Amino acid sequence: MAGTGMRRNVVRRRLVGGALAAGVVLGLVAGGAPAAWAQGSGCTFVRGDITGTLPGQDPVVDLNDGVNILAFLFIARSVPPCIDAADINDNGLVELSDYTYLVNFLFNGGPAPPPPFPTAGTDPTPGVSVPSARDARFTFEIGKGAGVPSNTGIDIPLTLSNDVDITGITMVLKYSPEQLRIDEIQTEENTVLSAQSSEYIIAEFHNNHGVAFVAALKDFATPFSFQVGESPFLPAGRDQLVATLVCGIVVSADKGFAPISFEDGLKAPDRVPPPQPPETLPELHNLVMLGDRAVRPVLGEEGGVDIRRGFIRGDANKDDGVDISDSVWLLQYIFRGGPIPPCKDAADANNDTRLDISDPIWLLNYLFKGGPQPSEPFPQAGVDPSDDGKGSLGCASDG
Repeated sequence: MAGTGMRRNVVRRRLVGGALAAGVVLGLVAGGAPAAWAQGSGCTFVRGDITGTLPGQDPVVDLNDGVNILAFLFIARSVPPCIDAADINDNGLVELSDYTYLVNFLFNGGPAPPPPFPTAGTDPTPGVSVPSARDARFTFEIGKGAGVPSNTGIDIPLTLSNDVDITGITMVLKYSPEQLRIDEIQTEENTVLSAQSSEYIIAEFHNNHGVAFVAALKDFATPFSFQVGESPFLPAGRDQLVATLVCGIVVSADKGFAPISFEDGLKAPDRVPPPQPPETLPELHNLVMLGDRAVRPVLGEEGGVDIRRGFIRGDANKDDGVDISDSVWLLQYIFRGGPIPPCKDAADANNDTRLDISDPIWLLNYLFKGGPQPSEPFPQAGVDPSDDGKGSLGCASDG
């Protein structure tokens, strides 16, 4: 799937009252081309009226505008004629809490959108008001993995630590498509999103551009009052799994560390025809949603994949196979001062982190007596799945 993106929408429940069916959100992928677009440079708009109003008509702000915010953010559709119209809470960014703010106003008696509303005008408060300082109550982190070129199925966890309950998140990631590709983003397996039955989840990757994101709202109907006994929050916790990136290493990738990092201000490339002009694509930011406002979390150090030279356990002479010549090589090395094995980890046939007589005995027992085979990586080249960084003997060829 190199060069492609994958979209995963999860909308677990229809909004109550017949206002909107979940399928409408997914159907917006096929939306038409946008009107002329302007970015907050004095354009005239009504805050919340995402699609704009035709001359001679009164502006209408309703739940369709909330859906259009999500379509604009994550699938580059319903592009507002004036982007400030989508900034419902007037914090200078278009993000998930704008949807929550609008629905709170429409259905739960929340505050009206800031001016210009309900009549058209220009933005009286331009600029970004989301604090640039990171909120220490929240931390996003990326895990690490290891593999060799052409490996697939390398799991990289994305985790959240939050000292207080939250309503949603957006994680935005950058990686090198020359080194890595993402084959899947798992959000349903042992994640806090799944455990808490989050109602809106979207996860997407773009391998041509090395951009991925995961966004979620605990309660897609927030802040409707139709649920009884169900919390609209993701609970506080430490190292809560949000999603798992299932990665592969590009065949031509060089040995070294391939980073995956959180990065603000990225744009998810549009891949649904008709393509949108790049300037109309929204910026995505790493954010934590607290109801109808957003804060910036602490972003942990970069994660990623350690790309190593692979080995086959038991292949002491590094000829890409395991046979009697490997036992002979080891016996020469141990008792006759023969050449050092090119990769000591490969020569450690029984994986006890020592090179001694037990290793050629293990190989001979496997080859001629039906004994147990060498442990992974075997029979295909790979990295040691048991290597914790302390017991590795190393490979001279890795220098």
